[in-house]
Amino acid sequence: MSDSFFSDPSKKRKRPSRGPEKARKQRAAAPNARQKEIPESSSDIDEEEVKSDIFDESSAVESEEEEEDNSSEEEHAGESAAEKRRRMAKQYLSELQAEAEVYDFDAKDLDDDIIASRLQKDVSEQQGHVYQFIGDKLQLEEAKITVARVPCIGLTGVAVRYPYAFTVSKDMELAKWDVKDEDKKPVKLKFVKGGRKYTEISKEQMNNGHCDEILSVAVSPDGKYVVTGGRDKRIIIWSSENLAPIRVLETRDRRGEVLGLAFRRNTDQLYAACADLKIRTYSVNQQAQLETLYGHQDLVADIAALAQERCVTVGSRDRTAMLWKIAEETRLTFRGGDTPKAGIDFYAEGSIDCVSMIDDTHFVTGSDNGNICLWSLAKKKPLYTERQAHGLEPEKEPWKASAESNLEEARLQVPKPQPFWITSIYAVPYSDIFFSGSWNGEIKVWKLEKELRKFVLIGTLERAKGVVTRISAHLEDEQVRVYASLSKEHRLGRWIDGAKGGRNALYSCVINIEGN
Repeated sequence: MSDSFFSDPSKKRKRPSRGPEKARKQRAAAPNARQKEIPESSSDIDEEEVKSDIFDESSAVESEEEEEDNSSEEEHAGESAAEKRRRMAKQYLSELQAEAEVYDFDAKDLDDDIIASRLQKDVSEQQGHVYQFIGDKLQLEEAKITVARVPCIGLTGVAVRYPYAFTVSKDMELAKWDVKDEDKKPVKLKFVKGGRKYTEISKEQMNNGHCDEILSVAVSPDGKYVVTGGRDKRIIIWSSENLAPIRVLETRDRRGEVLGLAFRRNTDQLYAACADLKIRTYSVNQQAQLETLYGHQDLVADIAALAQERCVTVGSRDRTAMLWKIAEETRLTFRGGDTPKAGIDFYAEGSIDCVSMIDDTHFVTGSDNGNICLWSLAKKKPLYTERQAHGLEPEKEPWKASAESNLEEARLQVPKPQPFWITSIYAVPYSDIFFSGSWNGEIKVWKLEKELRKFVLIGTLERAKGVVTRISAHLEDEQVRVYASLSKEHRLGRWIDGAKGGRNALYSCVINIEGN
């Protein structure tokens, strides 16, 4: 605007050509006492003094407005530039105050709060540290749980991009679910199914699909793509809208089964964990492989990633976790393997099966001896270990443990109860909570201490009957939505004697956050 009120106050202006004595007499004779406090030069105006006029009493503002409205042009003819700016500022502020009385909220302030909150979140994620402490606010007693049965053979994974969830199974089915309504069971919207007819990859991408078990699934951060991988050594990119295949990427290795997939946050970079001991990176937008990483001595069972260009993998029976700094082409190796301690039942660790990143410097792993370990980049050994996190399996019946007809002899052959494996683990990114699953009928909720050196159990989620093959979660301002795929058998085999009453189902739980 060209008005002098919006001009730069730092520039000095010349006074009108009138004597200083005459100007002082006019200000002394003026009826408004405020004019006596006006400084002689524009540089003497205190900015705080102008701001303080917003909070004057309404009576003072109204009387001032009446005086200004009744004033003649002759009364303002001799005012200086500073006086004019002050008078127009008061008029402008009074108009804003009148507008504020009409509306219940200030849209600008609301926008500023939203922008400030988003900027704070982005900065916190760039720093890569935990900034959401919600563990003490979860209302686990009031959690709403729904279980939708899935007519398939063994669910192997679930991925969520709210308000949709995507599941995969051993019978080569990819399904899309609507999970928006928290009071109802998830609703299946679409599904596609593979088969032996896709053994040969077609040049026409729309005619492609999986020809063997699907073992992993991931959704791109923008929600446009769903990516699946399985025993057929293929990674298939699908449209999340209609589940149409877009591109098939082959690992081109005879042992290249895809066991885990993870997207880097807010990018199109995809990381794949494979059974040929390799980690492969892809660009989904370019639909091409970028590089291959080596280091594990056994199949790479699981993978996790966050915002930085790095990922964490676990090598199953090599009992190691590795953090890969992809841009620097380096890795950090963390050695597992529990050691006996006095007063604690010891169960040897055979493999590390699942992993999830808490922030860019901490992650958690789950093992086949029931241990959950918290790791930090500053230490090669776990910061804290929770042993037998899901308890011990029930003791087997003698007739199941032995073929002896004599029950007394059969009882001697009953093996010692073993811990429930940790089959799935998921940490809500940049928060102090994570979830773990096994096949004991429940999902456990854990909370990190503020120093990030220990975690404690804060509750359990019931009705998780079956093997929890994968867990995912969606965090909103007022609630946490937890999703899990339940199966009658382990996602990589059939060696588990199933959970009692186990089922193939999509598990959904809504947990409110107190005070948000």
